[in-house]
Order: sequence, then C-alpha cells, then structure tokens
Amino acid sequence: MIEINPKVLHLYRDLFGEKVVNGRRVVVEQLIEDLTREFRAEIDRVIRARREWLERREPVRVKAAFPKWDDKFVDADGNVRTFREIVQGLIDNFLGRDTPLRWGLNWNTPVPDDLHPLKNPGLEITGPWFPMSRAIHQINADVASMMEDEEDASPAWYVPWGSGREVAPVWEARRIVKRVLSGDVPDPYYEGGKVYRIQKPRERWPTLIHRVPGLHILDFDVRVDGRPVPAIITSIVIYTVNNYDALKRAGSGVYFYVPKVQTPEEALVVEKILRRVEDALGLRRGELKIAMLYEEARAGLYLPVIFWIWRERLVKSNNGRWDYLGSLIEMWKDEAVYPDPQNITMTHPIMMAYQKYNALMCLMAGLGRDGRLNAAPVGGMAAVMLYRPDDPYQRHRYNARALRAIWLDKLRERLIGLIFVTEEPVKKVKLREILEGKVRGRLYDLFRQSWVATPEEAYVRAGNEPLRARLEELEKLINRPVKYVEVDGVKIPAVDSGLTEQERQLFIRLGLIDEAGNITPWVIRPDMVDTPEKLLINPELWGGADLWTALYQPPKGDITAEHIQHAFYMAANYGFQLLNGNLAAAIDDYELGQRFMNDLATYRIFSTWLWTLLRHKAPITKDGAFKGPAKTALGVIPAEDRVKVAAGTPFTEELFDKLWELHMEWTWAFYDDLDRIASERILHKFVNAVKEAVRDAYAAGPFRRVKPGDAARRVLSAIRAEEVEKAVVENAPRFDRAFAPVIMEILRAKLKSPMYLQHGGRLIMALAPLPDEVRDAALKAVFMPREEVERLVASGRLGKEVLEIYDYVHDIR
Repeated sequence: MIEINPKVLHLYRDLFGEKVVNGRRVVVEQLIEDLTREFRAEIDRVIRARREWLERREPVRVKAAFPKWDDKFVDADGNVRTFREIVQGLIDNFLGRDTPLRWGLNWNTPVPDDLHPLKNPGLEITGPWFPMSRAIHQINADVASMMEDEEDASPAWYVPWGSGREVAPVWEARRIVKRVLSGDVPDPYYEGGKVYRIQKPRERWPTLIHRVPGLHILDFDVRVDGRPVPAIITSIVIYTVNNYDALKRAGSGVYFYVPKVQTPEEALVVEKILRRVEDALGLRRGELKIAMLYEEARAGLYLPVIFWIWRERLVKSNNGRWDYLGSLIEMWKDEAVYPDPQNITMTHPIMMAYQKYNALMCLMAGLGRDGRLNAAPVGGMAAVMLYRPDDPYQRHRYNARALRAIWLDKLRERLIGLIFVTEEPVKKVKLREILEGKVRGRLYDLFRQSWVATPEEAYVRAGNEPLRARLEELEKLINRPVKYVEVDGVKIPAVDSGLTEQERQLFIRLGLIDEAGNITPWVIRPDMVDTPEKLLINPELWGGADLWTALYQPPKGDITAEHIQHAFYMAANYGFQLLNGNLAAAIDDYELGQRFMNDLATYRIFSTWLWTLLRHKAPITKDGAFKGPAKTALGVIPAEDRVKVAAGTPFTEELFDKLWELHMEWTWAFYDDLDRIASERILHKFVNAVKEAVRDAYAAGPFRRVKPGDAARRVLSAIRAEEVEKAVVENAPRFDRAFAPVIMEILRAKLKSPMYLQHGGRLIMALAPLPDEVRDAALKAVFMPREEVERLVASGRLGKEVLEIYDYVHDIR
C-alpha cells in the first residue's frame, strides 16, 4: 500500500493522480508503488553492498582493484560478458573493428540535437528551481544547458524544525518545474520585492536536464508498506509523467543526470527503472537519455562496464570533482591520510588522470559506426558567486580574481579534451600542424561543456569564451597580450589577458602547451590501446604509471593547522545552512577571499578528511596555528594566532576541542558583526530626517533657536515605529541562528566517533526536523551500537523514528 504525506497530497494534488502521457494513461502514485515493489530489494542490496565494501578490512589495492578479466557482468537484457570482453568491445569500437564484441553508445536511439554536448558548446548551469526566480535566472543565462537539481544542491527534502513550513520545499520545486515547462509563469513575476521576466522565446531556452537523487536517498513523504520509497523513483516518475509532453512539444525530451553510481550493479538497477518507465509510457528504448556524474572513485574501476550497461542512453559523463575527491579520501580512510584537500585541485596529477580517463572512455564508447560522436565528457564545477557592489566589506573588488579563475579553468578543460588519434609514429604534435594537415590522423575536441553554479553575466561570459572558441582561435586566446587589473596593490590577470608566465608554466607542466605557446593535443596511437591490458597499464597513456596508480595512489603533501581550521569552518558553515534547509549554500571563503557555492559534496570532502585525521591522529607537518576571530578587510574571520601548533603535533581529540572552541567563538563574533551591519543599515534609513533636526538645533548657539529637548522629540518623531519594523524585517538574516550550536554538537559527535558515515549530510537532514530534546537523543543514539538503540526503542525511551534514522544514515537496509 502506498501512503503519501497528507499535507503533500493536499497541497500538490496536481502532481499526482491519473495523467495522459504520450497517449498512455498512467497513475502517478500507482507507478511509484509498482516501481518500488519491483526494485526496492535491488536498491537495498546495492546500498548494503556499499557499506559492506567500506567496512572490509582489506588493503585498498586489493578491495579497490580493477575487476579480474574473467569477472562477469550482466546488462538489462540479460547479456553476460566478462570484463575482458567489455573492454575489448570498447577497443574494437574505437579502432573501427566490426566484431561480435563491438559496442558503443546511443546506436539505436539517436542523441537529440538539443542534448548533444558537442553541438551545444558552453556552460551548463546547475542548481535548484526553487524559488521560481532561480528557474528564471537559469533560463535567462547565456548557457548551453541547465541542470535542475534534486540531489546535492536540491531544494530540501525535509522541513527544518521551527521553519513554519508545512511540507518540504522539493515539492514546490516540482510544481515550479511543471508550471515553467507548461508556460505558466506570470509576466512579470514578483518575488521578494523584485520583478522577474523570462527574456527568451521557448525555442532559445537552454536544454533542461533533471538531476535525480542518488540511490542512497529515501523519500520520507512517500511510503510503500510503511517504508520510505527510494527518492530516485519518486523523482523520476513525477518529473517524467508531469513534464514529458510539454518537453516534447518544445522539441526537447526527458533527460536525467544520474549521481553517485559506484558499481555496475547500481548502474543496472537505474537502467531497469528507466526501462520500466519507458514501457509504462510507450517510449522507445533509450528515449530517456542520461548524463552520468562520474563522481565516485569506485566508479572508475568499472567505467567501461557502467558505460556498457547504459549504452542505450548515456550521452555525457561529468567530472564531478568535489564528490570525487571526497570519495578518494573515503576510499583510503582506514589506510592513509590525504594531505590538505584545498591543495588537490584539478591540475593535480591524480585529478588530471581522472579527467583524461573520462575523456578517453567517452571517446572510445561514444563513436558511432558512422564515425560520429554520440557522447562526450563534461567539465567540473566553477562555483564562485560574485560579490555585489554593496558588500559591506567591499569584497566585490576581488571579483576579478573569480573571473580569471573560471576562464583559466574552462580553457584548461578544453585543452585536456583535445585528443589526436594518429597511426604515425609520433609522440607529440602541435594543434597548428593538425589544422594545417601536416600530420595524418583525426582530432577530437571533447570538452565543450562544463559546469557553473551562478548565472551572473560576467562570470558566465568568462567561462563560455574558451568553451565556445573555434579551434583556430584557441592559441590566440593563450597568446593574447598579458594584462592586469590592480586590487589593493596586487596585480591580478585580467579576464581577457593571455596566459601570464606563471599560468603558462602550469599549462606546460600539464602537457597542454609547449614552451612556445603551441597547443599540444594528447596523442594516441592505435598500438597504445589495442589490447585491454594496454588500456589499463600502458605508462605512455597515463603519465608514466599504470592507470590504477595514476587514478588512486594517495598524493604526498602537507597537513597544516590552517587548512584543518579552514576545513572545519567550511563544514560547520555548510552544516548550519543544511540544518536550515539550504543545500546550495554560498559561504564566504576567507582563504580565497571569495564567496564560494557549497553543497553536500564539499561537506563530504571536509568532514571526511577531518574524520580521517582524528582516526589516525595524523601529524601536522608544518609549524602553524589555530586562529581566533578578528575583524579584517574580509570581514570577521579566523585571523589571530591563538593556539600554536608545532610540526609533528598529532591531531588528537584534545587539539580538536581547542579548534571547536575557537570556531564557536568565531560564530558569536561573526553574528555580532552581522548585527552591527544590520543596525547601521536600519539606522541609515533615518539619517536624513535626523540630520535635519540636528542641523536646526546646531545652526545657532547651538540650541539658541531649537532646544535639545525639542530636537530630541523631532528625532524621535522622524523614526516611526512602522518604518523601523519594516527595516528590521528587510535586514533580517535568512537563517535561524539557533541551529549554530546544533551543528557544532553534530560535528563533534560525528568527527569523534569511530563509526564512519558515508554521505554524512544525511545525518544533518534527518535531525533537522526534530525538536531539540528528540534531536539530542537521536544524535547520541546514531553513534551507539544498533542493538542498544533497539533496546532503547523497545523500552520506550526512544521513539521508533530514531531507529529509522539510524538505519538510514548507516545504510542498513
């Protein structure tokens, strides 16, 4: 029996019930129930397998090895192939060999033109479509596509305690999607005292892709037989059934981003769900196209297999850089400690190997029998939010740094995606030589799309330029005259500058250009990849190492007190916003001097890393200090040395407690300054009226014409209560500060516990709706043995919901 939260059903009845889609009658809740009954056990099994894999006490090189060549895998049609056969079929496709093993992507149902990543170059904007203003912003942005999110940056799937909401915001977002796609957007649309309009005709909108929740997320508003439904099922059904016809009328289709997939078994259950939906709606096999978020380190072990299972529908694979780094830290959690993750950027060798591997797999699998590409990689997130000109600390002056960073980031990705396949015995060629026909072979230009988190025009324009430039223009961009803008006496490369010497040396080190500024594509000869063994172990392909080492060997580097504090700052600030129901959270990053968009993935990086440091009592490698709060040009930030930390000092619970106390001190200092800013803004509204009263009083004497008491009464009369109330409301913070100490207690419990929680943001989301006393008890219970929690529930000392939370966050299915 299916049960839907009565409040959801009452408020959003239009999303449920009987619909006619593609000429077929379908009942939304019945389809959700049918899919849940068919696939819940499979989803439970693969999620249990994740937990069991993490708990296995084997060396990483053993438990995280590539599959054995004779390991067998099955697809949704029941075809069984060994790992060797799948990889050989991939190679055969790449080399144009017509063999029984050959396979490729999207051979049967073509990729729609509006979805094709190579036909639509430019940025792909991501984020929730809640409130409606965010949907309008995405539509109006000069981007190739837009990812409406129900995963890491989703509208909340829960109702934070004390928020006053009746239902989770994700339901309103689903209605907004339906309204926007059906043309039901007021013109103009008013929200928060501002006016919004869609500024493009429907045919010029960016292509819409819906990101579904991962398999590990449960929907507590929809239950079948008393148990929460896998959220991926709710999301797929409601989006498809409510929007398929509107999307088809607009010349588009239903497209999904699929996150967090780690294994072929997980990919298979997603494929089966999509096939059942296609069957229910009378769609062609493979019509529901997908993009993969390649964001789990384990997925790389099986990437050819996952592509093979999804070969009817996979169109692009995104380098989900944040979750990927978090998953690497997680993979090694019992065996090794990563250095400061802030220093592991996309130019680090392991991240370069990750991007190149994704690009090569998309190329090898994406080639059609006609030689055209049916798939491509997509670049990672650029997530700086530009400061507004009215920022109280004038941090907008650093926006030039953000504009340069996105331009450089997308240029680097574009150059990584230049792959030249040649049969000539060459190891290095210049792009110019290829374009002039001086060397024989075929050039592939793969990274033409990449992610961005903000629609700000200048930021989008900077990121689009290298992605949309013609091949013939790329070297001109690199070799433009070097220009700078000066900020506080520091020279920052202008967004339209050529590469500076420092940037040039970086690109040379990455193998993207030579000393003369010539672009040097990645050269691949058929003999480098003509057997499965070569693909995985050829050091000529993978920078002098085998693929496993290039992807997974933990990097060397420093662990510093300053970056430990920064990681805790980011985790605590994001966790606070998560408690308030905000999954897409802009946080002032005092290290970057920029406003950085965070989501569940960044929280995963920092919280996982801190957990591993405490578990291993990792020694700090440089002299440094934890800092107390101070007011600086960047605001109130950790800036004054308080706790000296010498090189060699282990990061113990005692040292963690000192860090915890300093962050609590920073929190109250930050709020104190925030209240000062709000107070000044409120009082500023009455400055002119007060000034007139004071001017008259001071004009003669002072106080010869106007007595002090009369002046005071004029001042008081100028400050009207209703105007003050309005100003107080206008300057109110978005978030409930009562959650500040709550996130601190959650982090203290989570980081000190020997129990590891994968996707630990779920703990915060599960606790957020609970009243204080229940939340406190649930937090303690989560880190107890399950048998103890069962005993407390049976005795009535804990509610049944606590055991449900326990099983959810520990992936006990």
